[in-house]
Amino acid sequence: MKGRLHDFRRMLAAALTIILATGLTGCRYLSIPAQDDAVPALLPSKGEKGPTMYNSAVIKGRVTGPGWKGNSTIIVACNPADKKDGGAEYAATRVNQDAFMLYLPEGRYRLIAVTDYNHDGKYEKDEASGVYGSPRQVQEIAVREGELITGVEIRTAANDERPARLPRECRWKIEEPIIRQATGNGDLLKIYHEYFSLEYAQIGYWNPSSFMKMFGAHIYLTQAYDPRKIPLLFVHGTEGTPQNWIYFYMRLDLDRYQPWFFYYPSGIRLKLAAALLQEELRELHEKYGFRKMALAAHSVGGLTARSYLNRYGSEDSNAFLRLFASFATPWSGFGLADASQILPHKSIPVWLDLGTQSDFISTTMDAKLPSAIQYYLFYGKTDKLSGDTALDSRAVAGAAGVYGFDCTHDGILSDRRVFFQFNAILEKEMF
Repeated sequence: MKGRLHDFRRMLAAALTIILATGLTGCRYLSIPAQDDAVPALLPSKGEKGPTMYNSAVIKGRVTGPGWKGNSTIIVACNPADKKDGGAEYAATRVNQDAFMLYLPEGRYRLIAVTDYNHDGKYEKDEASGVYGSPRQVQEIAVREGELITGVEIRTAANDERPARLPRECRWKIEEPIIRQATGNGDLLKIYHEYFSLEYAQIGYWNPSSFMKMFGAHIYLTQAYDPRKIPLLFVHGTEGTPQNWIYFYMRLDLDRYQPWFFYYPSGIRLKLAAALLQEELRELHEKYGFRKMALAAHSVGGLTARSYLNRYGSEDSNAFLRLFASFATPWSGFGLADASQILPHKSIPVWLDLGTQSDFISTTMDAKLPSAIQYYLFYGKTDKLSGDTALDSRAVAGAAGVYGFDCTHDGILSDRRVFFQFNAILEKEMF
């Protein structure tokens, strides 16, 4: 009886915690759409978790051939196992831009390019312009939760060529207005651009699927690449944006450094965010060939950056990474995220990774950073959000320097003393 009472109290406390937390965020929590609701489906017959139903993986590729040039093209991903609507999800390329990024649940997919040949703003089945594989043998792509698949190419046919033959199992129904990709990797954007606004950042947290359709997850430059300057890559945290770094940006020596910003939907799984960071940075390094770079991350962005460094930092292709600095990062996760997983409720994907007992936290923190990278930890002494988790012993043990300042979680990025210390570290490690 006592055990049952204890369990009931624990569940009640968790429920109250969730209610209090959601009360602070208003209707955003209640409006999390199904594709971003990470609560796993339950199989009532066995009581086991069902397949992943929320968007949690990415297929990245490009369209080729004559069909897409000058026309609007979308890439539709169909899951033949979904008998209801084909499991259709889409990504719309920019006109005369060939790249696409599909954000999908775990599963097996057949990819179809659909081109608006008649320019009526609709994407119909008789406008299928290409498939992944060949018209005679359509190939499937299998993705697992948190996985990134790259290098996918789909050839599109010209309007007067024989249209692609659709697999019988593939069908789609896209009734909402098409969200077209607005930006691409390596684009030039001013730090005060509207795309970096708080409104868009909140969409990236609460509705990452919509953010991915419009922006994807890319690295942005604020000025044309200059081989004489050192790239300094900034990574934001939850509900974050490059504009969080504006205090640092305005005070950097832009004759020596070129600020870059990784802008991603902060509601996605952190392992996936790390993989996307790796891929976008790989593309830019292949394009520009820079020899050294510094990486700075705020809040949960530090977990994303550390995951990236643990997984890819030791590879020869990332030998240009010299320095990593984190600011107010909750290395041990949040107890609130643990509580949020006890009772069935709406849950955005990143909450699955931010619990103190999550696999992501243990995997990321138990691994040591690559020895070639100098790491410095900054924390706020009045940071009530990260609190003691900012000084997790595993993070402190690998740091070349630990610096505490009388500032809050967000205030750490607009503190004069913090910037001066960071700038001094740049001078020491990058020259």
